[in-house]
Amino acid sequence: MRLTVEIEGEGSQPPLPCDGAALVAFMSFAVSRGFGAVHPLIALADRLHDEHHVAMGPLTTFYEQASEDSEDVEKLDLAWQPAAPLRESLEGLVDALRLDPQAAALERRSGAGAVGEQAAALLPYLGRAEARGARVRLSYAL
Repeated sequence: MRLTVEIEGEGSQPPLPCDGAALVAFMSFAVSRGFGAVHPLIALADRLHDEHHVAMGPLTTFYEQASEDSEDVEKLDLAWQPAAPLRESLEGLVDALRLDPQAAALERRSGAGAVGEQAAALLPYLGRAEARGARVRLSYAL
């Protein structure tokens, strides 16, 4: 998997470490919260939300890059979001993984890799977009 970060007016940004695959996995599992599924990344998302008060909406706003029809094109267009809330959520994720032993253990148990490292690598892009008042879009490719 590969996560692509776009900044409005700039286009796609350089790739994240390991193409952001661990962060895509985390975001994908975070979408599954509340549906009864069990996985360490879902438990991590729950912990971030419940214990660290991290807004999950910005982390679950993304879409697949490949467009097969007009519905996909529309949904990809709807993935644009303000940079500041996404930055705040990613900072909360990074801080939780650094300071909360339970959150760090869930990341390790997931086998997804370096979720926190990839989230931290995304922050400079978001800071730049926020300073310009530009929106950002996260999309993935399998």
